[in-house]
Order: sequence, then C-alpha cells, then structure tokens
Amino acid sequence: MLKKSKYSLLYVEDEAFIRRIAISYLRPYFSEIHEASDGEEALLIYQEKKPDMIITDIEMPNMDGLTLCKIIREEDKKTPIIITTAYTNTEYLLEAVTLQLIKYLVKPMEEEPLFEAINLCFKQIESQNPAVVNINKFYKYDIFNHTLIHNDTIVKLTESQHKLLSILIQNYGRIVSYSEIENYVWYDKVMSSDALRSLMRDVRKLIGKEHIENISKCGYRIHLYG
Repeated sequence: MLKKSKYSLLYVEDEAFIRRIAISYLRPYFSEIHEASDGEEALLIYQEKKPDMIITDIEMPNMDGLTLCKIIREEDKKTPIIITTAYTNTEYLLEAVTLQLIKYLVKPMEEEPLFEAINLCFKQIESQNPAVVNINKFYKYDIFNHTLIHNDTIVKLTESQHKLLSILIQNYGRIVSYSEIENYVWYDKVMSSDALRSLMRDVRKLIGKEHIENISKCGYRIHLYG
C-alpha cells in the first residue's frame, strides 16, 4: 500500500490526457508534483526544482526520456528515476540498468507494479547514506566503517567483500550492473566472470544467498530486512 509522503515528484509525459490522469492519481502520495511534456521542459524543471524523484516516458518529442536521464545522471547519481514505455525492449532495459534507474515499466501501467516501484524510490531516498543497515535479523552492515556485524560481533571480510557489500547496499532498490561492480571492486584490474561468481558465492555464504538476487545479463540486487 502506498502512503502519503513528504517527497516531490517530476512527472514527464508528452500525451496530455495520460499526464493529467496519472498526476491526479498520484497527487495524494506526494507533497508536490511538477509536470513536463518533453525532456527539454523536464530538464529545466529538474534544474530549478530538484525533485526528490522522477517518472518519465521514453518516447517524447524534442528530447526523449533516456537522453534526459543521461544528462541528469552526469551530475546526479542518487535521484530515483522510474522510466515508462509502450514497448518491451531489451535494449531499453539494459540502458535503464546502465543509467541506474529504479524501474522500467511498460505502459499501460498497472497499480501494483507502479506502487511497488514508487515504494522502492521512497526506500532509496530514506536509506541514502545510512550509518547502519539491517541485512537480515542477524547481520548488520556499517557503511561508513565498512564493517559487517553478526549478533554484535564483527565479521572479518576481505577488501573485495567489503566493496561488493558497500556498492550493493548503497544502491539498494535497484539492479547494480556488472560493469559498475567491476569498476568499483576491481577498479584498475579486469574482472573475470569466475572471479565475480567466486566473490558473490563467498558473500552469499556469509549473509544468506536469498539476500542477493542475480538478474540475468544485467547485474545483482540486494534485498534488505525490514
């Protein structure tokens, strides 16, 4: 169930009727909603208003949704973005992963997946830069000190294990792509698929394999407790 939030939303859709209906439907859940009919207008509103989250269509005149997201992501890696499209397109999905977007939704949007995506956005906003997160009932991770804690006991981790947990937790709510993991964990080295699988297997043994989900051909997503 979606609850009223204190957050602002930028809703971008070129079809006026769809935009009006969606905004009237979403208004009870946001403190403020800004609307735009294309990417160019949306970019100006984003720069002026700095909304807490964004929902944008892909196919629009003047500037499409993916171009808008690319420009925003050059400076802003944190604002949650949901992207919508009338087409099921694997290339769009992979682009959405690369741009660190929360969700890729196919129109017409149904209430349950839309509310689920918005709740993920709310959780990401609320959990940005937390001191400690609960992985499950028994394990906590201190992001600032890079420390895994099991029932008040510090668990010894390798540097690679620390980095993998950090990037997954810091991006909780979305898929972290293979290339992002490679750049963050291996940075100046080449990551082999065997090395990634081995590292992932070791971390899953520690915290429980059910907490890290593999999204085929895309990357990994962590599921946190609570």
